[in-house]
Amino acid sequence: MRFVDSNVFVYHMAADPVYGDKASGILTRIEGGERAVTSTLVVSQACAYLRWRKRPEAIPRFLAFLQSLPSLAKVETVFLDFVEAQRLIPSGAARWRMWDDLVIAAQMRRLELSEIYSNDADFDSISGVKRVFA
Repeated sequence: MRFVDSNVFVYHMAADPVYGDKASGILTRIEGGERAVTSTLVVSQACAYLRWRKRPEAIPRFLAFLQSLPSLAKVETVFLDFVEAQRLIPSGAARWRMWDDLVIAAQMRRLELSEIYSNDADFDSISGVKRVFA
């Protein structure tokens, strides 16, 4: 089972000319029954993207789409995910720019997952996380 990052949903919803087909392929596999998981943090990120793109009317359709995917578990983001994320912060000036990614990595650890569907290369620098985008 793999975790699904927000950029998969965003690329799919935006029909991104570069990454849209890959993202849609991932979601098609999940629609077909591949088991995966995402979190309320990821859902919030995708909804914020829609609001930022001035497409708030798409938020209910996005949520309905998520509800239509029984093989996609939706887990709550809990306070201890943030506590664990602090332990994962790498040294260096750019460390806080990865905050959401670190929270997601903490969620993955809690769920005992090591692979994530994502096009975000920041995950490559987090120990124990393998990024998959195909």
